[in-house]
Amino acid sequence: MTSKRRVVITGFGVITPCGNGWEPYWDAALHGRSLIRSSEPLKLNCPSFKYAGMLSQFEPKEFIGNRKSIKLMSREIQMAVAASGLALKDAHLSPESYDPTRIGVTLGTGIINNDLDEIGVGFRNGLDENGHFSMTKFGQDGIRSLFPLWFLKYLPNMPACHISVAYQLRGPNNTITTSSAASTQAIGEAYRVIERGDADIMLAGGTDSKLNAMGISRFQLLGLLSKREESPEKVYCPFDKKHDGIVLGEGAGILVLESFESAKKRGANIYSEVAGYGSSSDFNYDPRDTDDFTGKRVAIRRALEDAALEPADVDVLVANGSGIPQEDIQESLAVHSFYASTFKKLHVTAVKPVTGNLVYATGSIEAVVAALTTKKGQVPPVTNLESPDPECSLPFVKDKAKSCQVNVAVLNTFGFGGQNASLVFKKC
Repeated sequence: MTSKRRVVITGFGVITPCGNGWEPYWDAALHGRSLIRSSEPLKLNCPSFKYAGMLSQFEPKEFIGNRKSIKLMSREIQMAVAASGLALKDAHLSPESYDPTRIGVTLGTGIINNDLDEIGVGFRNGLDENGHFSMTKFGQDGIRSLFPLWFLKYLPNMPACHISVAYQLRGPNNTITTSSAASTQAIGEAYRVIERGDADIMLAGGTDSKLNAMGISRFQLLGLLSKREESPEKVYCPFDKKHDGIVLGEGAGILVLESFESAKKRGANIYSEVAGYGSSSDFNYDPRDTDDFTGKRVAIRRALEDAALEPADVDVLVANGSGIPQEDIQESLAVHSFYASTFKKLHVTAVKPVTGNLVYATGSIEAVVAALTTKKGQVPPVTNLESPDPECSLPFVKDKAKSCQVNVAVLNTFGFGGQNASLVFKKC
């Protein structure tokens, strides 16, 4: 039986409302600066949807060399391909520097929402003489009026597919579709691929944009969006007494995971080591049930066991911090269950208010924060945490970043469907 290989992070690619690249995102997180703004520029004609974390500096043509392929890409695909390019550049990897059969992709993404203007043409041409939708007429006339390859823009596996084509990655290729846990699980599964020797390098992370009519409507129907009305940068406040739901954002995050041997051989800059991964499911998940934190606890415990660590070894927790009151309480209960009466050296942060909740991509950019805390010894504050909810009494980093020795950081990401994932990062 071969021993498990060590896995390290050698590159970051980040596309967020903070800008392009990991540096502006890290700077915003360190300063507790929220990039959530008025959603008016989206022109969605939805009065109840007031705030969002929108990209302001993203131009696909700057990142995607094959311009013809852009028309085959949804926004999620464009962001994923761009973030992958940034990650490879940050890791100093080019097609000439790796064996294409030993580098692959694992990506977290989910339902890619159709552009209503695009698909609307097909539905309009599927109406019968009485103005009623006819499946027969849609099949005969509606489908023909659509762009012939339109469906390829919206399949969940297409972002990973386009990444592999754009950068000549012929190794393992997989897509994880588990709500907000997806990109964290993608990193965990890529870690396993390298650990067992099936690849030397993996691009892993996630991409998502719910800033469209279909995406927003789902969260509104579930009652998960914040209804608070104040300055946009203050509205999203996990763990605070005022938390009342999420604020949606968009973006993509890609990490370059690499075997320790490969990274050392080529003299790569190592940000952190991925030391443990755990996942679980809340089979009876209900965000209104404040007592059900079993699955969250299991994910954290499994990640620590995988890393051969104890809770007392953890210096930093990058919490899920969704901003949904019941979820914040559940996570706090899960963390408390490991520590009894004292937290000793633990520092807790949460960074979703910086960009908004990126849903399927959220774990990937928050993994960047977790990894960088071990590299730089700085812990960002919980943005907008002014008066912590008494039921969420954790040792939060408040007001400003904290400098300290960080040897071990844990990331929690919990999905809206009950999927849970945790990762352990170690200073390397």
